[in-house]
Amino acid sequence: MYAVIKTGGKQYRVAAGEKLKIEQIPADIGAEITIDQVLAVGNGDQFAVGAPLVDGATVSATVIAQGRHDKIRIFKMRRRKHYRKTQGHRQPYTEIFISKIASALGTAQADVAAPVPSAAPAGDDLTKIEGIGPKIAEEVLGKNGIRSFEALAATPVERLRELLSEAGPRFAAHDPATWPEQAALAARGDFEALDKLKAELVGGKRA
Repeated sequence: MYAVIKTGGKQYRVAAGEKLKIEQIPADIGAEITIDQVLAVGNGDQFAVGAPLVDGATVSATVIAQGRHDKIRIFKMRRRKHYRKTQGHRQPYTEIFISKIASALGTAQADVAAPVPSAAPAGDDLTKIEGIGPKIAEEVLGKNGIRSFEALAATPVERLRELLSEAGPRFAAHDPATWPEQAALAARGDFEALDKLKAELVGGKRA
């Protein structure tokens, strides 16, 4: 049994037990959601098409992940105008597990339960780095897998600037020039040297 659903302005063909990445929806990982925008349902030789929706048909799903797709590079150029612009975009998505399809043609349920998302490692307290607050630590660094002092120390400054820019103007104003340097000291456990360095900084920048 399968169904054609509509969500995020797109249509998807789904079956119970499948995993699917859709346009991002505001839901916590592990939350149960119901999609009632069902355009068609098929069950063997039976087939129902909605006008535009199939009456009473629903698709139940479990949110298993929130993330962003691979980056798309966008390049714009105007010939003879000395204009060139390069930017990147990562589209956010929600990954769901289709657990049940219900309609007048019957009901289909997944043979297995939705996968349990593994908890992300707690990592280090990156707010100990001068210039990094809780929002940057979680919404910029954490979402991109940078959760430890070692990972931050190994990230080039230009990459950090890129992540801040992608996160929006309120983050792009921050200067991460000294973050890897500070993180390297913290990773070695040399917090005395880190405190001395932080005393020389203003908002994470050398005065």
